[in-house]
Amino acid sequence: MPAHQKLYLRPSVVAQPLLHRWYAWPYLLAPHTGALNLRDRLLPIVDSYLKAPHIHESVTSDPHRYGAPFLDPQSATHDDVQAARESMAKAGQARLQLADDIDELRALLQEKALGGPMEPLYPLVPDSLRGRVELVYDTAHRPSFRFFESLMYSSPAYERHGQCISLTAVPSPQPFVYSSPVLPSPERLDIDLPFDSPLWDELFAARLEPVDVPHLAQRLGVADGDLPAFTALFHDAPPAPHTPPPAGDVRMRYLNHASVLIETGTTSVLLDPLIGYTGDGYEHYTLEDLPRHIDAVVISHFHSDHFSLETLLQLRTRIGTILVPRASGGSLPDPSLKTMLQALGFSNVQELAELETHRVADGVEVTALPFVGEHADLDIRTKVVPLVQAGGRRLLFATDITPLEPALYNNIPGLAETPLDALFIGLECVGAPLNWLYGPLLEGKLSREHNAGRRLKGSNAAQADELAQQLNARHVYAYAMGLEPWLKHLTGSDYDPEAEPVQQAAVLTQLSAERGITAELLRNRGERTWSAVDPTKS
Repeated sequence: MPAHQKLYLRPSVVAQPLLHRWYAWPYLLAPHTGALNLRDRLLPIVDSYLKAPHIHESVTSDPHRYGAPFLDPQSATHDDVQAARESMAKAGQARLQLADDIDELRALLQEKALGGPMEPLYPLVPDSLRGRVELVYDTAHRPSFRFFESLMYSSPAYERHGQCISLTAVPSPQPFVYSSPVLPSPERLDIDLPFDSPLWDELFAARLEPVDVPHLAQRLGVADGDLPAFTALFHDAPPAPHTPPPAGDVRMRYLNHASVLIETGTTSVLLDPLIGYTGDGYEHYTLEDLPRHIDAVVISHFHSDHFSLETLLQLRTRIGTILVPRASGGSLPDPSLKTMLQALGFSNVQELAELETHRVADGVEVTALPFVGEHADLDIRTKVVPLVQAGGRRLLFATDITPLEPALYNNIPGLAETPLDALFIGLECVGAPLNWLYGPLLEGKLSREHNAGRRLKGSNAAQADELAQQLNARHVYAYAMGLEPWLKHLTGSDYDPEAEPVQQAAVLTQLSAERGITAELLRNRGERTWSAVDPTKS
């Protein structure tokens, strides 16, 4: 076989992970939560479109209603959507059965688990859940069940056959991915391989090291007719080398949304990576700007704007350790990030319980602080506030918390004794109602009043300023508010100077200035460097 010129994967190439043609967000990836979302959220959107496409067209053409649960087929025809719907139902059969079985088990417990022993009920558990759940009571004698999550990923409902990655040569605007499936189009090259395949690592390694493109195409199963399109995703230009900060400095780079890279001269920590691509028409940091090796990635919580499989898959072989919050152990609305990542082919994943610390390298460590708020008062424990200490500098990433109880952080020994060099906090103080994210998982109906009152919201300016005072923060960054236009298809929003969170950021800047400290809104990109200090002398 003749030798081929080795080429690099272009930095503009977008790689979107799909499950049954839907963007692979965390509550869809987990088999048990994904089953309920497929049946009760996604298929009903498709069915609604098929019945009344003109209504969906009217809504999706209105920019003020972007992100509403209406389908935008883009170039797909009505017949294309119908065929996709049939394929989703056929390929997702095991998930749809699991969703029905979850309902059946809930009804069984309501009828028969009246305070007596659970033992007689095990033979009545539906087949898809047999041997994968434990039947339990809480301390108020209310019946429930918990999943053995590792066994759910080895069950038919994981549906690895429905996984693929859709490649496009350049970023382009697209509909909100939680309302519209990503349907086949001439601009897309879809490769049907499960996400845990090491072949994906070979493809994404080509961003840094050149590969024999025809050989890689053959290994990925690219059809002969698609080889020209696949080859066009590569070029002969090597990536620019990454330049770390000078020895003795600590550098912060804001990449977008909640994605922040902390570096010393030898060590890097990447938080909540959801990273854009080159060539989208905007000035910002991209995957090109990351170091070749990332010592630790920290995921603060399970929401899809903080956990991006799209980004993580492309970095899988470049990450030393992924640090995730410890989960509750099998409750339906609180899947384990560690179990999920291991099923997705990530090997070095470590859970952090509250107040546990992971040493990344000499002088660099991550501590998990408690996270309160933003989860609509559900008992969800897969969430932490990362405190990153690097070169003697202390940076707290409060993401989407609502500091409801000031005594919480007062109770953490030593937390406020040493000033924070920076507090990063989200000001999405409006948020979506409970049903927007968790609706398919809920058992029983909630009143409209309670649904509207229990919101996925973060802090407002006053709460953020109080927290900054409490923790003695020298600088405050407002971030994680969905302001970047290249992420709109994932966050549902972009920058609007009149939006309440943006207005709150201005208030926070004023409140901080009145106290003689600086605050700013992070948007698009940002960078700051501190000199390393001896923490015993600061």
